[in-house]
Amino acid sequence: MSEYMRDKMQGFGRSMSGWTETGSNYLVQVTGVICGGVFVTLLIIYLILLWRNQLTKRTLKLQKRAFRDLIADDSALRHYFARGEITPKLLDMRKVQQEALQEVLLQQLEESTDDLQRGKIRLLAGQVFGALYRTKLSSMKWSQRINTLLYIEQFQMTELLPRLEEMMRSSLCTNQERFIILRMYARTGYVRLVKELLRQNTAMSDSQYLQIMLLVTDKIWEKVIDHYEQLPMQAKCNVVDAMRIRNVQTTRELALLERLLFEDHVEQRIFSLRALAQIGRLSDGTKEKLLLAWQEEGGIRSRLERLMYARLLGRVHTEGFIEHLNGLMGDPAYEIRQEAANSLAQYDRGIEKLRCVARVHPDKYARQIAEETLERKQYERKMA
Repeated sequence: MSEYMRDKMQGFGRSMSGWTETGSNYLVQVTGVICGGVFVTLLIIYLILLWRNQLTKRTLKLQKRAFRDLIADDSALRHYFARGEITPKLLDMRKVQQEALQEVLLQQLEESTDDLQRGKIRLLAGQVFGALYRTKLSSMKWSQRINTLLYIEQFQMTELLPRLEEMMRSSLCTNQERFIILRMYARTGYVRLVKELLRQNTAMSDSQYLQIMLLVTDKIWEKVIDHYEQLPMQAKCNVVDAMRIRNVQTTRELALLERLLFEDHVEQRIFSLRALAQIGRLSDGTKEKLLLAWQEEGGIRSRLERLMYARLLGRVHTEGFIEHLNGLMGDPAYEIRQEAANSLAQYDRGIEKLRCVARVHPDKYARQIAEETLERKQYERKMA
């Protein structure tokens, strides 16, 4: 190798050695900065968590003290319940004290059965929290608005009903908020509820509709029945289901249920059959009309409608229904055959009628279900 090339190689080696040493120093510095940054970040996070933990402990301590002060024998709250006087001490409270009072009042509202006591609780809640809740309803936080609505509902703050109407008209009002507001309308007997129920496409579920119907006051219930024909179909079906649960017995409501047995809409017929089977009442004229309708169209009725019909015939007896039950005991659906056999067993001399079906019915499925029902009834008598 020439001396020139040897010098070149040595120069390249020295330059590479210098670069490696410089690069190593740079990597060490960068690593040190990163580790320092991570350490500082972790330290900051630890200090924040420590601060929040101490803040939580302090808040809990203040809440416990506020609870003790509220339930003490000489507290302003006890003074209010004893004498009905709202002192400035109850109105001028810090946030922690207000939260404690809120929970105490809710607990007492849940436990109290005295209407006078419950009225005092709601009056005090309106005085202390009314302005606060009104402000929170304008919050951009959905969770805060929902929680506030639930408090308003529990305390039944009727003075805030106009504000709730405004909220319903807002584009920020969600379906869940709307449902809670309607539930509040129902609890307080607010007449605006009827107008809201008449709206189409309310995006409420059946369970939500039913909750509202079961909460309405008698006065609002009468108005709902007045406007039954104008209600959306979903609302109509849930009104009928509420009649079943409320076990209505008035002539007006029973007449409505009987009329719905002959409606074109199948869901209304099913709900009315179910309700009347629960109530167990049917006029003689409707019995005859129902017999005629099912003689003409019984074969084209839906499966659920046939099931509810078989159940109804077990609650409202007439001799004409026995032939229908015999026919339903040969239905292709097992649950309908079983329901028809159970209904037939509830008639006078029903066991004898089932024995007759088990012997001579032309349909083998009817004979089988009659035999199963007889065996079950015999077992039930032995176990009684």
